Amino acid sequence: MNANLRNPTLGAQIVPSIPPDDLLPYLNHKALFRISWGATKASGARWEEIQRNYEKRLEEMLQTLHKDPWLQPRAGYGHWYAASEGNRILIFHPEHPGEIAARFDLPRQAQGEKLCLADYLPSRSTGKPALLSFQIVTVGKPASERINALFAKGDYAEGYFTHGLAVQFAEATADFIHQRIRNELGLKKNQGRRYSWGYEPIPDLAQHASLFELIPAREELGMDLTSAYQLIPEQSTAAIVIHHEGARYFRINEKRTDP
Repeated sequence: MNANLRNPTLGAQIVPSIPPDDLLPYLNHKALFRISWGATKASGARWEEIQRNYEKRLEEMLQTLHKDPWLQPRAGYGHWYAASEGNRILIFHPEHPGEIAARFDLPRQAQGEKLCLADYLPSRSTGKPALLSFQIVTVGKPASERINALFAKGDYAEGYFTHGLAVQFAEATADFIHQRIRNELGLKKNQGRRYSWGYEPIPDLAQHASLFELIPAREELGMDLTSAYQLIPEQSTAAIVIHHEGARYFRINEKRTDP
């Protein structure tokens, strides 16, 4: 077991509401303005002007949010002991340590370092599992309802900016919960990485169903899954949080460059 980590409460925990103001330190203005609000290629004086205009728009939207709380951030997260078995991560039941609560099969790079997320956990054969965490966050159904209503009545500009803000608040909520996890475990400020389903190291969205068995997102967060295992509401994220100090992001399908 991780000798350098605090002993946390094992299993799922629910955060039924998070004040949006608590998330403002985690709201990435650059990502909001450039990615979600479309100022990707702006530079120089034009970028400076856009920043001023967007900061004003953001402040107005935040003021409106105080009167009409259409963003309702909430989260579920928790800590489990886990081990690897080949390319598989095994999650142990918090109350019955010898019992496996979930299995996550993961891909491995065919070339290069031949990395797999399972490599960041000790082998089951050692008998010394390590802590990992899971998290699910959402900004709630009212955000999707507001966005859909704006588009339905033809207010595309406001719908666009509202959607972008909801997306970035979901990211801010994920960062907020990840920092809470680090604080609970006594980790360094930037230790570990968060891996979301749908990306190359953990591509199988069907594993969201297993995550929903670990964290009661339907019952406690008002969430669900589509037939393709996408998260509902749309402005939601889920991740496995690996605490290994060497954990990093990597691609599975590296492109080869032949000489």
